[in-house]
Amino acid sequence: MKAFFQRSVVAILVMAAALAGNIQAVISKDVTTENFFLAQTPVKADELELPVALPELAEVILKAGGSNSGRVIGIDAQTEALSIQRSGKTATIPLSKIQKVVFKNGALAYRSNGRQIIRGERDRPTGQLVTWNGIPLNTFTVKNPTQGQAVVKLKPPVVSTAQLLGIQSVARNRQYVVNEIQFNSQQRTINILANPY
Repeated sequence: MKAFFQRSVVAILVMAAALAGNIQAVISKDVTTENFFLAQTPVKADELELPVALPELAEVILKAGGSNSGRVIGIDAQTEALSIQRSGKTATIPLSKIQKVVFKNGALAYRSNGRQIIRGERDRPTGQLVTWNGIPLNTFTVKNPTQGQAVVKLKPPVVSTAQLLGIQSVARNRQYVVNEIQFNSQQRTINILANPY
């Protein structure tokens, strides 16, 4: 019985060493993927700074009816306002007046490495629509308004640690493109619907 136990422990240690080698090989290959920004971002086990793309044309649907359209160039957590730009003019809308922001299908978006995505006929999602609810407003930042590049910090309880690992795995060679943003100004949170491309 003692010999069996010793052999089992040795077998487990050999398997663990082999697994570690395979994981290291996989990690070193992932650094050369298309999404350089994510590959260079250090990741904690419980938090992920995820680059997301905002298509160039958005429709801001207002709670009182009506809408505005343009490129989302900023979301200010302090003033709780959304800024959009169209034809060189900028408009600022309080988040409390916005029902949701819907990004148009067929609009141009950019990967974090600068390559273009045109949603719709030419480029189709490579994964299912995901929803992240209850994201603190101050964890979403538009980094490059010209190309619609933003970063969202995801961590529990918005997503579990296991979900973070899945999101990170998808984002290594695909880009999450935002379909819709909803605001909860009372709780100072946002909900994001996105597809990987």
